Amino acid sequence: MSRPTHIDPHPPISADGAGLTVVIPVYQRVDQVGETLDSLAAQTVRPGEVILVDNGSTDGTLPLLQRRAEEMRRAGWKVRVLTELRSGAAAARQCGLEAVESPYVMFFDSDDIMPPTHIASALRDIATHPDCDLWAWGIGYESAGRHLGSRRVRPAHLLENHMVQGLLCTAAYVVRTATIRRAGGWNPNIGGWDDWELGLRLLLSGARVTVDPAPRLWVRVQESSISGLGYLHRAGDWERTLTAVEQTASADTDPRRRLRLLRLVAYRRVNLAAHYTLEGHPDLGRALLGLALSSPALRRRHRLLLRMAYLHTSRGLPWAGGIYPNLL
Repeated sequence: MSRPTHIDPHPPISADGAGLTVVIPVYQRVDQVGETLDSLAAQTVRPGEVILVDNGSTDGTLPLLQRRAEEMRRAGWKVRVLTELRSGAAAARQCGLEAVESPYVMFFDSDDIMPPTHIASALRDIATHPDCDLWAWGIGYESAGRHLGSRRVRPAHLLENHMVQGLLCTAAYVVRTATIRRAGGWNPNIGGWDDWELGLRLLLSGARVTVDPAPRLWVRVQESSISGLGYLHRAGDWERTLTAVEQTASADTDPRRRLRLLRLVAYRRVNLAAHYTLEGHPDLGRALLGLALSSPALRRRHRLLLRMAYLHTSRGLPWAGGIYPNLL
């Protein structure tokens, strides 16, 4: 699909949401996506367009999306339903991104719920900071209706915040369409943490970013969500993404920042290794730990810190992410 070429990268934003598209990838969500679409329909301000991308569902999701899209059109919404047969959320999101014709785009997951003022708040961010390219906000997490906490957002340390906690997760920002395309868009060749991989490319692209640290929505964590509740179920996917992020970090032209990023990639590898061990597969954990410690970006003290981080997390102790990355 060819990309639109007529998008003004620096247009004014209207309060009615006309310049914003919301892209929602959907896979096997026949029992949940209706609630997500209900929350979208309840917005105090409508986006200019909604693009729903079915990712090859076989459970009746696609007919449901088509019915709901028709209902929304009758109510005055602009909605398109696309299909993407390449598997993976990144492929579906990229399919949606390639179809976007508006100057701003927001991504949302099909099992989460938008607060009624979510679109209005994003538009207000754009109007308040018109010289920015990306407008981010805090995210909270919940499971079975219980709040699990929220990310500790530090606007003054965006790269570190993203590398450790995933500042730019899928539902955490609105961005200029030209900016995300210039950064390369979504990478359909990786599985897990595709938003983390894209987020690093966005931050290194020179995009001007503003962040509201307060949580604006609560992402639902459940077994059927893209990331799931653990790590073993997608072993291999995480490692491919870590390799892709390492390649991006290695290409950074700022030597000091490059070393910092590579050390944080090593920390993420160690953290994943510890979770493999915690989930009962120390063989996977030890192999990944060895790979992490072999990074040439590490000095002796960094390796010692990472071994301590591995022991900390593999024993189920909290707060490793708030201690060790700051010391690398």
